[in-house]
Amino acid sequence: MSAVLGLAVALLVSAAPGTAFAQQPDSASGASREPAPDTTPRAPADTARTDSAGRRPSIAPLGALARSLVVPGWGQASVGRPVRGAFYFAAQAGSLFMVVKSQQKLEAARRAVAAGRADSSLVESRVSQREDWIVLSVFWAVLSGVDAWVSANLSDFQHPLTPPPDGSPGAAIQIRVPVGGP
Repeated sequence: MSAVLGLAVALLVSAAPGTAFAQQPDSASGASREPAPDTTPRAPADTARTDSAGRRPSIAPLGALARSLVVPGWGQASVGRPVRGAFYFAAQAGSLFMVVKSQQKLEAARRAVAAGRADSSLVESRVSQREDWIVLSVFWAVLSGVDAWVSANLSDFQHPLTPPPDGSPGAAIQIRVPVGGP
């Protein structure tokens, strides 16, 4: 569990906006030079991350992933998918509740074994149950993060899903590819 938390913190730090500052010249040396103007050509703006109206997505995919690793559902809510976010939050909250409940049952089983009222196999069973709930909690956190990352990447996908023209079950996606000049 601490590895997941460490990964979430690392992703948050790497996805956080900010600038690194260069070293400042020593003012005690007496040499106060003006920096030369930057004349390097600039690359055109990244238009791959804009939708058809030219808007940028509400959050970067890595930021959505990091948010959902910290609080499952937060990344989905940031991308504009609040129902998905609520689902992941509820699933994670339920599994964490069960981790706490299974821990309480494990402690009760250990007390029962110490008092001679139960067999040691009960403790082993309760340990296994607690481990299962911990794994499920980690699964929900990772799945929420991956889903938020995919949702952020597909936030500008404008092509509708329609039933196939032949009436068969399923969905069809039509994408038009322009050929030729403007």
